[in-house]
Amino acid sequence: MQIKSILEDKKVAAKSVLIELSIRDYLELAKKIYKRNNFQRKRVRSSKTVYSLLKNDMLQGCVIPPVVLAYTRSSGTLEAGLEKALRDDSDHFVLLDGLQRSLTLMEVEAETTGRPEVQEEFLNRLMRCEIYEGINKIGILYRMLTLNTGQTPMSVRHQIEIMYQDYLDVQIEGITLLREADSRRARHPNSYNFRDVIEGLNSYLERSESPLDRGDILDNISSLESLAKENDRHDVFKDFLIAWNKLIQKITSFDLKHPTEDSDEELEESRNPQVWGASGLQLFKRSQAISGFGAAVGILRDEDGTIYFDTLDIDNLQVGSDAEEFMLEFNELMQMLNSKAKRIGNAQRLFFRQFFKMLFWAESGAYLNMSRALSEGYKSAIRIGI
Repeated sequence: MQIKSILEDKKVAAKSVLIELSIRDYLELAKKIYKRNNFQRKRVRSSKTVYSLLKNDMLQGCVIPPVVLAYTRSSGTLEAGLEKALRDDSDHFVLLDGLQRSLTLMEVEAETTGRPEVQEEFLNRLMRCEIYEGINKIGILYRMLTLNTGQTPMSVRHQIEIMYQDYLDVQIEGITLLREADSRRARHPNSYNFRDVIEGLNSYLERSESPLDRGDILDNISSLESLAKENDRHDVFKDFLIAWNKLIQKITSFDLKHPTEDSDEELEESRNPQVWGASGLQLFKRSQAISGFGAAVGILRDEDGTIYFDTLDIDNLQVGSDAEEFMLEFNELMQMLNSKAKRIGNAQRLFFRQFFKMLFWAESGAYLNMSRALSEGYKSAIRIGI
């Protein structure tokens, strides 16, 4: 195996290293990394695809396009020891483009087991790999997306899920994040659905409470670039999550309950259709609320660069009126909002955006007062149009 070319990719601040190696050497690496790949599509299994034809072509000696890998160690590591890196550093490789080709190579190897001469010739044949050396997570996502524009695009949420999947297994100030696959509900005040947190973070980055769509992903790449800029100074995901959890804990401390409902603090739906939320958690621990919170903080930050998640004066929040009166008014306004809205989910997100904007904007007249912010947020949402 040997390096054939090294070019600088200024867009992702990495080196593009083109190498030649035997199919045998490539497969030793590919078998270690392909199952960890969260970026690619699933295996294409239709026998009518070009991948089923590719096996015969490979046995006949065709040259396949280079497989593209990311290598997260610092620039210069491959040049210092290419063979050692491929053999010992599999944890630092990610397959960006070529999953289907890699799996097809594995199948050819398996299917030629009973023909040792054919298999040996196949495994000794040379192929090319392009390796992005010294690339970070933002660069990996960006380069993977530009390499796979013809495939089914990923949503912005999926991109950020990939970027922050490490947080699923790490405790952040006692907070628990739940995957959809966990089949558990985020019932407790300090547990959240990972999907909802991602939606809220995206709302902050986009400065919009709108739900995530599945349009052309490259149209939304600005979200990732915004995230990269923010992450130069902050761990945005962590800061966002800590602030949201702090807000939920504060709301929980108010012990808000609807006077007509007998509800505990678990996040259960009210059985009364006239009651949108029977407790503080039912009101605020929703995807609409976290999306509105993210968008509001983003908008306020654009107006005043000193505003950030860790500068929000959550400790000094107050209900501002009798707790029962607040709960009654909140539910009444939500019923009115739902009756006026053309698209209820979007209207609720807009309301929460304006509620949180009024709550944390020092000049709103409702600063840190939830009752006033409720009234002002509703009126503002109606003026904007629902």
